[in-house]
Amino acid sequence: MQVNQPQGGAAEATTAANIKRYVVSDQIGDDQVTLEVNHDLLTEELATMINQFWTDSRSRVAEEQGDVVRTVIRLFGEWMINKMLAQGGAEFTEKSRNPLSGDNPGPYWTADIHNEEGWGGTVEGSLFGRCGIRCVAASVYVIDFDTLQVDEVTHG
Repeated sequence: MQVNQPQGGAAEATTAANIKRYVVSDQIGDDQVTLEVNHDLLTEELATMINQFWTDSRSRVAEEQGDVVRTVIRLFGEWMINKMLAQGGAEFTEKSRNPLSGDNPGPYWTADIHNEEGWGGTVEGSLFGRCGIRCVAASVYVIDFDTLQVDEVTHG
């Protein structure tokens, strides 16, 4: 997985000056999530605590050339993509709406990760939770029957 700036180069700001966007994508497949990060919440200190909650924290930071904040953004993306794969995949943009509720699915997916152990939980009135990250778009697909094939293999 890798963390990229969104298309267009520079990180996009939304309503707050210290909110930036990142795309976390699978280098082998086409799965990706777009995350918004409130850098006032996800500080280096908090990112270090989140990263160190799990084993192998040093190698993750080394993969991101010592940048623990980018490490945690990438880790959140990994968790999000894995959660979506386990639930049958997801595809939505910021403009997507559930036909029944009218809600965007991003906050629901985000809350699932926020409420996992190690991410700090949700915060009433905030889409970013305690960790300062939220998912705003996703393109995650599970393997489909139509894309698979069966070949007989001879012995020996």
